[in-house]
Amino acid sequence: MSRNNTIAVIIFAVLAAGAAGFLTFRSSTSDVKSQKTSDVFPRNMEEGNSISDGIKPPAPAPQNDELNALKTAALERKIPTGNEAATKELKDLSSQLKSEPNYIQGWLQLGILRKYLGDYEGASLAWQYATFLRPQDYIAFSNLGDLYHYYLRDFPKAERYLRKAVDVKPDYVAGYKNLFDLYMLSYKEKENLAEPVLLEGIKKNPDDHYLETILVSYKNDNQR
Repeated sequence: MSRNNTIAVIIFAVLAAGAAGFLTFRSSTSDVKSQKTSDVFPRNMEEGNSISDGIKPPAPAPQNDELNALKTAALERKIPTGNEAATKELKDLSSQLKSEPNYIQGWLQLGILRKYLGDYEGASLAWQYATFLRPQDYIAFSNLGDLYHYYLRDFPKAERYLRKAVDVKPDYVAGYKNLFDLYMLSYKEKENLAEPVLLEGIKKNPDDHYLETILVSYKNDNQR
């Protein structure tokens, strides 16, 4: 074989080996890429299926029709006029509560605004909804008791809400005074419960002497 032919054979062999190596490298790279893709996007997801297919979702929480009706009545109620700033705040707050119905402070404020604007029934609806949201919070119950005592003049309802306030918060000393005032000032059919409710509050709050002062004054008045 001539020298030129030998060089040509060597060059051909080198080119052939390089081509084979390139093809091997491409194949290896493709496999690695395919493996990574498979790890990140599992087969069932590549096919458009959810991993949770076949798993039954939890049943939705039951809807409380009474609660929904109360919320709707409170938020769709006509906005009273009389004070521009209060009316605007009431309108804005009502809109906010439609999208944030669990905002307890908003419901308490809604009741305050409606009461301030003279819409006592609307205030009642707002605070009733608050009692559903936080049945162990005394504030809405106390507000309702005051509302039904002094404004709506429904004494049995006032008693029920004021009683609930001290039941959920036995150390709410003012709550016993509120019940005492209800019996003494308005709910005359139950005036005999005025002293017992003070004694109940004193027993449950032995370190607070406010109710003791009220009791002493009450007894002195009865002795005259």
